[in-house]
Amino acid sequence: MIILNIISKEIKQILRDFKTNMLMVLFPIVLIVILGAAFSNVFENSIDIADVDVLYTVDIEGEDPIFENAFSTFRKYMSDETGMLFEETADVEKGISEIENHRYTAYLHITGDPLRIDMYRNRNSGFASGIVENAVESFLESYAATSVIVRNDPAALTKVQQSGNTGQVRLTAIDRKKQPGSTDYYAVTMLTLILLYSSLTGFWSIRSEADAKTGPRVLCAPVQKYQFLTGKILGSISVTIIQAFVVLLFSKLVLKANWGEDLLTVSVLVVTYSIMTVSLGAALAFMFRSAESANGLLNTAIPVFVFLGGGYVPLSVLGDQISKVSVISPVRWINMGLINIIYEGSYFDAYISIAVNLGLSILFISTAALLSGRRNAYA
Repeated sequence: MIILNIISKEIKQILRDFKTNMLMVLFPIVLIVILGAAFSNVFENSIDIADVDVLYTVDIEGEDPIFENAFSTFRKYMSDETGMLFEETADVEKGISEIENHRYTAYLHITGDPLRIDMYRNRNSGFASGIVENAVESFLESYAATSVIVRNDPAALTKVQQSGNTGQVRLTAIDRKKQPGSTDYYAVTMLTLILLYSSLTGFWSIRSEADAKTGPRVLCAPVQKYQFLTGKILGSISVTIIQAFVVLLFSKLVLKANWGEDLLTVSVLVVTYSIMTVSLGAALAFMFRSAESANGLLNTAIPVFVFLGGGYVPLSVLGDQISKVSVISPVRWINMGLINIIYEGSYFDAYISIAVNLGLSILFISTAALLSGRRNAYA
């Protein structure tokens, strides 16, 4: 009951600061509108298929002329129509290594009996590897149908060819709708940007008690330090989550940003990220006696982490070196987690982001709890 009262008090106290609350909501919305309009042409042409390099290995025991002819036609078609480049290697380990070193967009290991194509994706290639995956899936569907016809009724193949449907992959098979426009992209990145600034909410939630000299007074009542700390952190997290969903819903309903169909997982990512940012601020409130020092650190570090996380421009534009360094930024994982869920249905980066968020939250909350036990911690 004591913790609930502190949570309620904290929420009311934060919401009374109308100016700050409006800034936390309006600032990302304004940035989404401005950046979405300014970079609309850039995002419409952000993927250059001519820059897609595919390494492949055909590892089929015996000869399969039907597949060999089909795959050769597929490579020629994609090269001629899109500029996609294919290069063959006989060394499977080299192929995987080239992907790990980000030298190719994708690596295809083709094995037979039964026919199988294992695709290794360069995660730093953005949506380019998704284009390769869609093209390969379309090829396999076409090949499977053609193969059945050839093996069972070769004469029927002539009718299919005369109809104009050669069974080859068409460019329309690449689902270009599943790419973020500028508004879609900045709806994600500006939300994660402003949530990182919510670390200041957690910081001032603790620091305000020391500045106003109210912390020691509260602790003179039958209130334990852990109850006081828990209530204040949970209150700050509650307000931050409310602000986050106001921005998310406004961008979805009014700005028509695409947040995908799996809003539950998107919400889990946003909530865990909010917990992490507020916990960071609470930990810094106990680590630094000087509010100016903590503020300076946050205001310096936040733009750097946002930049490394692709908050201002996509990581694929920044090059391999920045992409390698970006793994240290939690913003990178939340942005990639959200974008991959929305546009690719991939949950790998989302799981990493949730683990990073919860792991850092435990670390920061533990730090705050340990330091709050110091004498005069709230003074």
